[in-house]
Amino acid sequence: MKKQKTFYVSQSNPLTVFALFLFLASSVSLIILRSHSGSLRDDALKIFLQTASCLLLIAVVLFHGKEFFFRSAIPVFFWCLTEVLLLLPGFSFRQRTSCIILYACITIVYTAVTSGRISKKYGLGGIAVCAVLVTLLRGIPTLQKMLPTLLALAGMLLLCLSMKEHRDGQYHRMWGDRSDGRRVRSLDAMTEVGIYAMPDRNGAHTMFADTVDVTEVDRYIHAKRRGDIPHLSMIQIFLTAYCRAVSEYPALNRFISGQKIYTRDDRIMFNMTIKKKMTVDAEETVIKLHLSPDETLYTISEKLEKAFHEGKAPDESSFDKTAAVIKAIPGLLKKFTFWLLKTLDYFGLIPAALLEVSPFHGSIFFTSMASLGIPPVYHHLYDFGNLPVFLCMGDKYKENFIRNDGTTETRKLMKFTVVSDERICDGFYYSRGLKAFKKYVTHPELLEQPPRTVRHDIP
Repeated sequence: MKKQKTFYVSQSNPLTVFALFLFLASSVSLIILRSHSGSLRDDALKIFLQTASCLLLIAVVLFHGKEFFFRSAIPVFFWCLTEVLLLLPGFSFRQRTSCIILYACITIVYTAVTSGRISKKYGLGGIAVCAVLVTLLRGIPTLQKMLPTLLALAGMLLLCLSMKEHRDGQYHRMWGDRSDGRRVRSLDAMTEVGIYAMPDRNGAHTMFADTVDVTEVDRYIHAKRRGDIPHLSMIQIFLTAYCRAVSEYPALNRFISGQKIYTRDDRIMFNMTIKKKMTVDAEETVIKLHLSPDETLYTISEKLEKAFHEGKAPDESSFDKTAAVIKAIPGLLKKFTFWLLKTLDYFGLIPAALLEVSPFHGSIFFTSMASLGIPPVYHHLYDFGNLPVFLCMGDKYKENFIRNDGTTETRKLMKFTVVSDERICDGFYYSRGLKAFKKYVTHPELLEQPPRTVRHDIP
């Protein structure tokens, strides 16, 4: 798949500064011309919307021109829409139809060129041709009235001229990406179609159970507790092993939202429910950690121990405060609130602040039955949110094995279960990832150093 280009504009570029000045001049001249013609009050709403579109475009360039310049297409769309609304009353049906087509072309071409779908020279040519046709359509005698339009179109051309391609080797967001992941665009047809055939997460889950020999792991934990990792636990080893598996098999860090597959790349979002106290009636809370594929046992131990300490503190966490606000909403409105959040999530518009506290969004959810002394359960996935993996650890137990010489040996074992969304990657890939995960769980000494290489997901 050909890599799509992404662009940015620099606020120090003279072309960018002049383009922003033209958009500002367009808004001012529109207000002046309409006030002189006496139509300022009649068209106040339309003029306000067009002025707001120009100011919004200026704001996008000034505050997000480095990373999200492609978003300037949104105010351009609204500018073209209000431009058509301002012209409709005095035009014939044929003129109105022609204007709608031309301004639609301007929006499409501008969006395509700023998002790297067509080259700059074709984009500039397309916008220039549309500008000339609009001028001819409205007539030469009305050039004075067209001043706001011509200034804005000239600003668009200058913005396209001033934009530069990102060449830093880093990934930059584009249309279709989310704040918590980028869209995977080079998937095969079977994978893309399968998401629509199995639209729900619980209808597309797979359940896996396995057992690991933790005899040597237990000795390793006790040795490390006396040494340089005083709070080392099996949870930390499991979590570090998962991060290491993601470094080798990055598709494990994908998720599905809005019938599209996304990847979090180097961001692993770990969720876990904990009790503030180990009593039946104690409150629960959710801890959320931002991890990366190059984590080690040392970094995981430090981060997880800090998260446990903060989660068990008597003060309310961000999750607790958010849950309390939602709890206060009346029943019917609460149901509407979740419908609205689910709709926003489908289109990738849910606020990033909510994603930070949501237990339903993340890379993996851990739950441990070891502290309860029971076997692991198969925990269902959530249809709300985008969590693709639920991992449950069971209690340790002993089992006798017969050696080749006929003698017996007692080993310490632990069962764990994984419930995953089968749509994020194929079964062969997933099995390789789980084998790598199991290898690192049973050989935790490999997790003391960061991985030599970290693989990245496909475009």
